[in-house]
Parts: sequence; structure tokens; C-alpha cells
Amino acid sequence: MTADEVLAATVRDEWGRLVALLLGQFRRLDLVEDALGDAVESAARRWPADGAPDKPAAWLLTAARRRVLDRLRGEAMAARKEPLLVVEAERGTGGGAMVDPGGLVEDDRLRLVLLCCHPALGPEVASALALRLVVGVSTADIARLFLVPEPTMAARITRGKKKIVAAGIPYAVPGRGDLPGRLRVVAQVAYLAFTAGYAPGSGPDLLRADLAGEAVRLVRVTHALVPDEPVLRALLALVLLQHSRRDARVDAEGGLVLLPDQDRGLWHHGEVAEAVDLLAGVAPSPDPLVESYRLQALVAAEHALAPTSDATRWDRICEAYAALLQVNPSPSARLAAAVALSERDGPRAGLAALDGLDEALAGSHRLAAVRAELLARAGDDAALAAFDEAIRLCGNDVERAHLLTRREAVAAG
Repeated sequence: MTADEVLAATVRDEWGRLVALLLGQFRRLDLVEDALGDAVESAARRWPADGAPDKPAAWLLTAARRRVLDRLRGEAMAARKEPLLVVEAERGTGGGAMVDPGGLVEDDRLRLVLLCCHPALGPEVASALALRLVVGVSTADIARLFLVPEPTMAARITRGKKKIVAAGIPYAVPGRGDLPGRLRVVAQVAYLAFTAGYAPGSGPDLLRADLAGEAVRLVRVTHALVPDEPVLRALLALVLLQHSRRDARVDAEGGLVLLPDQDRGLWHHGEVAEAVDLLAGVAPSPDPLVESYRLQALVAAEHALAPTSDATRWDRICEAYAALLQVNPSPSARLAAAVALSERDGPRAGLAALDGLDEALAGSHRLAAVRAELLARAGDDAALAAFDEAIRLCGNDVERAHLLTRREAVAAG
């Protein structure tokens, strides 16, 4: 890899861990993020000329630490205080304990997610901030996940950071009695992080298995803390079922492999079995979040357990989606339900189910792609225009290549 590629991969894979390590040492979110950003900027200038270091993450960590220390020295001198290096406990800001009494949480990334999920922050702000800060999802992709414009999301994340600093929210884990109050937001963060890895809205990769795997690990670590919590049990089942197909979703050339064409022998059947066992322990719930994850997991289980694509029980999947739309009528759920309906009742039924989604999914290439495919199956000439719209909107290189190939086939056919 080139130096630029090494830097991009390191930032993508290690950002959250580096933030957690620096925050654990200095407990100043404002300084930590600025310092790490400066370190990345320095690496972008130096590595192409000097060559990428053998341990790029360690290089960034050392450079960022030096910048934090420089800032602390400057603040100490300006305030005429001693000692020269001022720690937050002495400043009276963000002085929460670094280590939990009894070691409740030892995972650095979960600790950082819990910091972002402080009750002082609203759930949407907390989720967005955690996605940006902990797992390094781009602001543009976070905006896509929340179906809002990118400037709106950027402002939301900035407000969250400022509130953490202004309120002196400590880098510490709540006590066991307070932990359940944050679990719902932690679950939503993990779900969105998994989605960002499973189906990136932009970039060169069809999936980021590393990010999806880190989200699975985060759910697993949190579930281990509270194994009887149904929202985490249902979510773990869901992400395991989806993640189990990772090796079959891309061919040897990096191209997209649709679900009906995947080699089911490449699926991770141990993860499927674990997920099915977890799901069996989640009863229907009046809690909308639990029920949303449970029903999505039921859909994923139908796909995972079908011996062949033709054997898929679309009737059961449609029933699950109908129930899901009662508890979570989100645009994304409606789009997925329309696809299932088209498999059961034909493309015209699916097209009818897409009515009313254009405004809610404005700017989404996936709506246009689904419409194009259903129009093509129905023999409608409007399919080509829909493919053009999907290609125009698509920010993912692999998906765009698939759409181009599919358009050519429909035009030729």
C-alpha cells in the first residue's frame, strides 16, 4: 500500500481506539480530537516523503500525545499555575474516575460509547457523536443513516462535543445501577455502526467487515454485562445473522454478489446457530426497540436457514415486515418490506408499496435501485431512467458498478 493508503486505513480502523487511549490519559475531549487531527495532518505531509512507519497507529498516538502535552503546557503557562503539566483532576474539569470501582467495564471503546451516551445528551446527538468519535464513520455517511442533510448532522455532532466539554462529562462508566439507562442508546449506536459497515453509503468497498465486526463485538461486550437485557439479546442475534454472510457477499474481483446467488457454504453457520439460539430466548415485546430488532432478526433468520434461495419463506418474511411496520414504520423498513412483497406477490405489488417514499428517502440511491429493478422485472421501459437515477445518486463504487452492469443488461434485453 502507498503511504496515503496506509494512513487512510489506520484512521479508518484505529481512530476510535486512539481517541479512547488519549481520552483515558488526558480526559479532555476538546484537546484529544484536535491533537489527533493534527497528527493525521502531519502524517499526510510526512509519510509520502519519508515512508509509512512500521507501526502507523503508534506513530499517530505518539504525535497526538505530544500535541496534547504542548497544549497543556501552554494553558498552564497562560494561567500561571503549577505544576507545568496540569491534569484535569487539578483543574476541576472532567475529573471523573478513570477506572470503575470493581472494574465494571474494561473495554475502551465501550467506555467511550458510554461517555457519548450520557443522559445530558439526547439520543440522536449521542448516537451521531459516538458513530463519529468511536468508530470513525464519516459525517456524510452518518447523515445518510439518519436521513438528514450533511450540514445538519455536522452541526449536531459539534453541539454534542461542546456539551461534553462544557458540562465536564467525565470519561467514566456509570455504576451498575445507572448502566441500564444508557443501554438503549448504546444498542442504537451499535446497530447504526453495524449498518455503516454492512452497507456503506460511500467509498470503494461493498462492505467494511472490520467496522461491522467491531459493532458485533461492541454488542457482545455489552450483552455480557447484562445478559438478560432483551434489547441486547435481540440485537446480537440480528447482527450475527447479517454478519454471517460477509464472505459470500463479494466475489473474487470485489464485485457484488446478490443474496440469491451467494454460495451458502461460505456463510458462517456457527454464528447463525448462535443467533438462532439467542433469538429463541427473546419473546414478543411491547418495547418498540426490542420488537424492532427481534422482527428484523426473524427476517434474517428466514434467509439464513433457507437451504436454497428458492426455498425462502417469503410469506413469513412479509408477515414479519408487516408487524415491523406497526412498531417501526421507518422509510428503510418500508423499502425492505416492499422488496419482500415483490418476491411474494410480484413486481407490481412491490412498486405500489414504494408509493410515498420519495420524499422520505430523497437522495437515496437504494430507493431508485429497487424501483429500477422492479420496473425491469415488470417489463416497464421506465426502468432505464430509474437506473440512471440510482447510478447518479450512488456513492458506493461497488454498488454503482453493479447498477451500471444491470442497466446495460436491461437495455440490451
